[in-house]
Amino acid sequence: MQQRPRISLALAFAIGATLLPFAILVGWSFDIALLRGLGAPSRPIHPMTAFCFLLMASAGILSLIGLRRQAQALLIFPLVYLLLILLQHLSGLDSGISRMLFAETMASSTALQRPITPLGAVAVLAALLAALFLRTSSSSMARAWVGQVTGIAVAATLLLLTFTVATQFSAGARFIGVAAASAVPILLLCASILASLEMVRSIPHQHTPWDTLQRIQPLIIVCSVVPALVLIGLRQRAVLSDAELYFLIAMANLVVLAALLSYVTHRASRQNRMLAGGEAKLHSILGTAPDALIITGDDLVIRTYSASTPLMWRCGDIQLAGKSLHTLFEAPIDTFETLVRTPSGTHGGATITTGRRSDDTSFPAELRLGIAEQEGERVCVAFVRDLSERMSMEDQLNGLSFQLMHLSRQNAMGELAGDIAHEINQPLTAATNYASTAAYVLEQRGDTDKAREHLKEVSTQLLRAGGIISRLRAFLANREIELRREPLEAVVQDAVNLVRIGSRRVAGRLTVDIPHDTPPVYVDRIQIQQVLVNLLRNSFEACDESGRDARIDIAARPAGDHLIEIEVSDNGAGLPEGFAERLGQRFSSTKGETGLGIGLNISKRIVEAHGGTLVAENRQPHGAVFRFTVPALGDLPQL
Repeated sequence: MQQRPRISLALAFAIGATLLPFAILVGWSFDIALLRGLGAPSRPIHPMTAFCFLLMASAGILSLIGLRRQAQALLIFPLVYLLLILLQHLSGLDSGISRMLFAETMASSTALQRPITPLGAVAVLAALLAALFLRTSSSSMARAWVGQVTGIAVAATLLLLTFTVATQFSAGARFIGVAAASAVPILLLCASILASLEMVRSIPHQHTPWDTLQRIQPLIIVCSVVPALVLIGLRQRAVLSDAELYFLIAMANLVVLAALLSYVTHRASRQNRMLAGGEAKLHSILGTAPDALIITGDDLVIRTYSASTPLMWRCGDIQLAGKSLHTLFEAPIDTFETLVRTPSGTHGGATITTGRRSDDTSFPAELRLGIAEQEGERVCVAFVRDLSERMSMEDQLNGLSFQLMHLSRQNAMGELAGDIAHEINQPLTAATNYASTAAYVLEQRGDTDKAREHLKEVSTQLLRAGGIISRLRAFLANREIELRREPLEAVVQDAVNLVRIGSRRVAGRLTVDIPHDTPPVYVDRIQIQQVLVNLLRNSFEACDESGRDARIDIAARPAGDHLIEIEVSDNGAGLPEGFAERLGQRFSSTKGETGLGIGLNISKRIVEAHGGTLVAENRQPHGAVFRFTVPALGDLPQL
């Protein structure tokens, strides 16, 4: 954002420098004396000089908008013209190039006293032309001299302008032209170049003393001629004699030179102190960095490194100095070549590779690369970390993890025992009741048919207990569950019958509301019955705890695409505060300190294994509601 005002100002100066020579050529074309002299009709400016300068100013505009090659093409004609004019001044031969434009008009003009461009103007234009060539160069080293050469052009312009306005000097000394206004376009173009210097610099983030010194070099060059300009002005007022003038000019130049040298020395000393401080910090980092830090150039040849680097590679300084970074690893690193071509400030990601020590042993290494740039020189910085210790720790952690898994399996076996005891209590109780009833029927009534029916129920309940055990073991072993097409009403009714037979607290009302057109569900029958038995038993116990007659409702309804939601609600004591958020956590029970929380934990895992969810909430005015979903077959009706 800071560069835009500078670019706009540079363009404004360049456009102004272009308009003035264009006005001079218009004045020659239409015989307007006022334009030919830029306000001084009696002192016209040479048309070829104006034309060459027009090309130079246009080249300056093209360079500012990024058309570097087109700008260089425009500068070829001014270069040829100035070389021919210089040759004509030195040899006295007339090449005729100065009369290429408006020859007849110049011949009839009594005000034009110079048949060719004056030598002083040639020198100034040559300096300005050199600055433009440097400005459009693709070399950063060449562009670094733009400010100095432009400063020379400004200083020469001011000096020759002073001689021009000093009327007591002969007309032959008026190198830049009879009209003082002829210096204006030159100064404007110089100002455009100087205003664009910040854009030319490729490292805008640098603000070192040396960088500041480079920026003010044009000002220093211009200041070197200021004493001469002042003394010439005093000589013009007849304050000084010629001898005094020459002596004072020499002395003033010495004073300015001494002041500039003192300033430059002071800034250089300050910069050296800063560099020394930076080097001290770098050496401190290199000496204390725990990881290997290696600095190379674009060629990836090692320049310097941290103290830990030889220790990591088990070698001496002689074995590292001058070696390629590739030789420190078992295989060439493609990241090196890619990163070297990336812009400055780029940081590569971590690369896991293998380092090769001097004793032919290898070690796992983490490599990170970065590119920095300092005054046009690119530097590659490599950070290498030995992963041997970390991988050894990971191996130890893996061993500990295996032991923890073993302990977890042992813990799961303990939980399994508790789960089995918790889950098979109901079918075993029911089997015991059926067996007692069968014995009573045989002993008291001798009814063998009825006893046989009760004994079949005993067998059914024992098989159910065995099924529960096998399902629990399969579930905890993380094996596939057996999903089958089951009628939901039959699944629910079997669970209700199991609770009624196995529980001693079944007093109260228990209703089942399952529409007849409810599609079959795709579930593991025994596992879903486990969920229903857990929820129903909890509901009866919650109602018994509250002292109210139990009213428990079971309902089913569609819950989206191919899902059935089953709801179990009661009028019991309700859920403890915060229980809904921790539902399904082991040892999180609705029964306070008397419950283990095993049943709901298993129920939640069973529902989730079927692709559903189990949620709970309090019921108003009192009681609790549990809802879970199971997959259904076919399209669900709109109930």
